Amino acid sequence: MDRLRRLRRLPRAERAVLVEAWLTFLLVDVALRTLPFARLLAHCSRPARRPRPSPAAARLAHLVEAAARHVPVRAGCLERALVLGALLRRRGIAATITIGVTRHHAGVAAHAWVEHDGAIVLGAAGGEFTPLLSAVVGAAP
Repeated sequence: MDRLRRLRRLPRAERAVLVEAWLTFLLVDVALRTLPFARLLAHCSRPARRPRPSPAAARLAHLVEAAARHVPVRAGCLERALVLGALLRRRGIAATITIGVTRHHAGVAAHAWVEHDGAIVLGAAGGEFTPLLSAVVGAAP
C-alpha cells in the first residue's frame, strides 16, 4: 500500500515515465536476446523524430532505477543503461552509454553507466573500469 501511495503522489508525467521505463525494460530484454548488440546500439544512437518534453536526465535516471526494482526481467547495469538511453533518446537529451571492463579476482568484470553533461547519472563507474565501448544517444537531429 505504501508503494501505491508514493506512486499516486508522483506527478502524472513522472508516473507515465515509470510505465514507459517498465515497458522499455521488457523491450530491451527481448532486443538483447534477439538482436545483434551493434544493431541495438545503432538504434539507440539515432536521433529522436520528435523529442518529448521531459524531466532532467538525473530525474529520469532515478525513475529508471525505481522501475528496475519491479520488472519481471533482468535489470542489471546494462539493461538499466539501455533503458535510460532509450528514454533520453526519445526526449532528445544527449548522453553517453559506456561499457567498461576491469580485471577481477575471478577473471573480468564488466559494468555499464550513463553520462550526461560530463557527469554520471546512472551506474557509478568509479575509476576501476576501463571504458571499452561508448555510444552517444539522444543527440538532436
